[in-house]
Amino acid sequence: MNWFGIVLGVMIVLIGVKPAFQKAQRQIKRTRRNIKDLQRRRFVLSQQVRTLARESLSQRLTSAADDVESAELTSHVKGLTDQVNSLESVDRRILVTDERRGLQETGWIVLIRRTEGLPMEPTRVVKLWEEGRYFFFFASDLTRARRKAQLRFPAAQGYEILDVVPHEGDLSENPTFGAKKQSA
Repeated sequence: MNWFGIVLGVMIVLIGVKPAFQKAQRQIKRTRRNIKDLQRRRFVLSQQVRTLARESLSQRLTSAADDVESAELTSHVKGLTDQVNSLESVDRRILVTDERRGLQETGWIVLIRRTEGLPMEPTRVVKLWEEGRYFFFFASDLTRARRKAQLRFPAAQGYEILDVVPHEGDLSENPTFGAKKQSA
């Protein structure tokens, strides 16, 4: 073979290898670009993880304080609820249903009880009615005070008049029923 044939063969091989070489160079550039993108994403993710770790630490530190505050508030609310329940357990309010007063009429406090509660009525209200509620009426005597109370709270609807007591003073004074004194 001569030199020309060898040079021509080498040229043909180089021309045939050039596209594969260029393709390999493009692949290397793409890979380097992907590596840089991955390094950038890794840095961003590590920053986010650090931020989350700091936040988690601060939440863990404040969580303990929140638990203590929550326990204190829960015990305070429980104490207030117990206090409200104890205050509501004895309801001795005098309800004024009759504000009209004749010249000869005096005040009467009537103790009325209802044995059965209405449907959908709260149990606390039913309990108050079972214990008896105090109502203030103006009447000239005991019989008329009883009659006014029976008109307003008829026995047919389950109401029962337990006691009727004259009340000369104002309603801030404690009424007396039998031998007991009840608070107003």
